[in-house]
Parts: sequence; structure tokens; C-alpha cells
Amino acid sequence: MTPEQQQQLIDDHFLFRGKDKMQAASGYHEHWPHGRGIFVSHNKEFLLWINEGDHLRIISMEKGGDVKRVFDRLSRGIAAIEEGLKKELGVEEVFMRNSSHGCITCCPTNLGTGMRGSVHILVPKLIKSMGFKAIDEFARERGCQARGSTGEHSEVIDRIDISNWRRLGFKECDLVQDMIKCANALSKMEDELEFGIFARIKSIDYHCVK
Repeated sequence: MTPEQQQQLIDDHFLFRGKDKMQAASGYHEHWPHGRGIFVSHNKEFLLWINEGDHLRIISMEKGGDVKRVFDRLSRGIAAIEEGLKKELGVEEVFMRNSSHGCITCCPTNLGTGMRGSVHILVPKLIKSMGFKAIDEFARERGCQARGSTGEHSEVIDRIDISNWRRLGFKECDLVQDMIKCANALSKMEDELEFGIFARIKSIDYHCVK
């Protein structure tokens, strides 16, 4: 890609920046930019990072609250990638897994399912009233964490990123449900500050189907 295309993807918060000091200390920035790349679907709802931190980072996202649709796209994408790699490489297993630790990832916080489900919610009054630290503590009590307006290590402006915090030993649907419940609780609190009443909000839900 051209430098302009690369910068546009970074500005869109799609492409990895490659300037994280902690990541650089681990050594995996040493060979930048060789052997790294990104796939972006035409509608920008499905992305595949290659050799950023992990060999693959598979991303499904969209605006709105249809979590089931995002999760379904992710599941279909993973299945397609796995099938394609098995066919290309002629192997039975393409993703490294451990019987006790699940998926082996570059960052130890992603051990287990290797999945982070997150939602960006606009809560300016809650940020002003509680402060980011208190919001994060509220989220942690519910198995989630709060991050900056554009994700990890970013500035907090008017919105926050809520994502599941726990990984190891839980099903993907349970982790998504953690995120949904926490986001709904924070949205409700924002509405109460907005209207000064116990507001009723439209909740989203997602159930694990056997």
C-alpha cells in the first residue's frame, strides 16, 4: 500500500500503528514493515490483521447495536479462514491451542478464547460526573473494563470503549454478554443524568444457542 493509504487506515483506527513502547520491548516490532499487512472488506465491517502482535487478528465490527450480527460475521470469518488455511497448507489444525490455556496469543491478557468484544458508547455526562477511573471500576465489577474514546491507551473525550475483561475459562457468548450488560448499565446511568429520571432504555441481548 502507499504511505497515503497506510495513513488513512491508521486515521480510521483500522491499521496498527507500530509505535507502542511495550510491544516494541517484546521484540515483535523488530522486522516492521516486512511480512505484515491487513485485509479490509469493501464495507469495512471485516478486517484481518496479519503479524501485528499475533499472527492473525480477526476483527468484525459495525455501527449500531446488533451484537448478534457482528458475532455471526466473526464466527463465519474465522471458519472461512480456518478452512482456507487447512486446504492451502494440507494440515488438520491451523490455530495453536492449549488444553488448559486455550488460544496462545502474544498478549497474555488474551489467553483463553482470545476474544475481546467491545462497544463504543457516548456518555459525556457520565464521564464528567463520575470520572473515567470510577467508570472503569464500575466496569471491572461486571467483568469488563473501560478504555479511551478510540480504544486502548487513547484519550477519554466524550465516549468510552467497554470490553470484556475476563478471558480464561469462559465461553465467548458469556464474554459478549458481560459487555452487553455493562454497556446497558452505563447507558442507563447516562440517561438518568440526561433526563433526571429513572429512564427506561432499549436493551440489547444475546443468548448462547446450543
